[in-house]
Amino acid sequence: MPVHAGRLGFWFRPQDRAQIVKDPPDTVPDVLVFYDPLTNKAGNTNYYFTIIGYYGTTDVQPVRDVWPIIKAREEALGFRVTLIQSYEQLPSDLSKYVHIWDIGYASPYVGHPFDPTTKLSNYLKQGGAMFLLGENVAFGNRDDAIETFVTAMGGGNITTYDADYAYYTNITSTVQPEFLLANNSNSITFGAPNVFTNWGTGTPIATAGTTLPTAVVWKTGSLSNARAGAIVSVLDINFFGGSFAPGYYNPNFIANLSIIMNKK
Repeated sequence: MPVHAGRLGFWFRPQDRAQIVKDPPDTVPDVLVFYDPLTNKAGNTNYYFTIIGYYGTTDVQPVRDVWPIIKAREEALGFRVTLIQSYEQLPSDLSKYVHIWDIGYASPYVGHPFDPTTKLSNYLKQGGAMFLLGENVAFGNRDDAIETFVTAMGGGNITTYDADYAYYTNITSTVQPEFLLANNSNSITFGAPNVFTNWGTGTPIATAGTTLPTAVVWKTGSLSNARAGAIVSVLDINFFGGSFAPGYYNPNFIANLSIIMNKK
């Protein structure tokens, strides 16, 4: 399949998953962004209402800010992007998407009335790649859900949680050279992130502080229950910027995450 060029620092042609997508030839590869506002917190109520009150809103504004930011970066790389705002609306067949972003940083899967685990598991088994957004220790339900999902996919023993990191304002980390796929910008600043304390068969993309990673990829072949698939997870939302964290915005890191999913 012909691939489509985007420009972000230099010309880059998406390959691998974009080449095998099941769209007709000469179409733009599709990317999905999704989230769901419901969680198990307080009996499946809208957890965002209580958690993000300090942003001065009773809406899911941080998540809604993230969507157009991802859309702009993906379009610059030559992808077409769709948003779905509930687990219920996720199609059973996700195979048209070269990769997908779950940006619901407060939402778990198990216990949700429209638990998407089966749909996402099938997608990974078919060779898809997905992003899982987590956050610091104030969002334990979500980070626990990431542990459960990645472990179930065969990513090994996955644990998160280091309370110390939640109290730091800025943690500047270095992106490992093998993951500089869309550009050569290797610096990323996380704002009060969580970290993976065990990452099983995953590979750290960038660390918070010294040794523990905030960003990890389970590459193609590393998930024993979905060997054709891949998962990227970052336990921090702030690098997306938006109205909630403009000083942390890092478009180069976002672009590299996109191509990590596409190629790794």
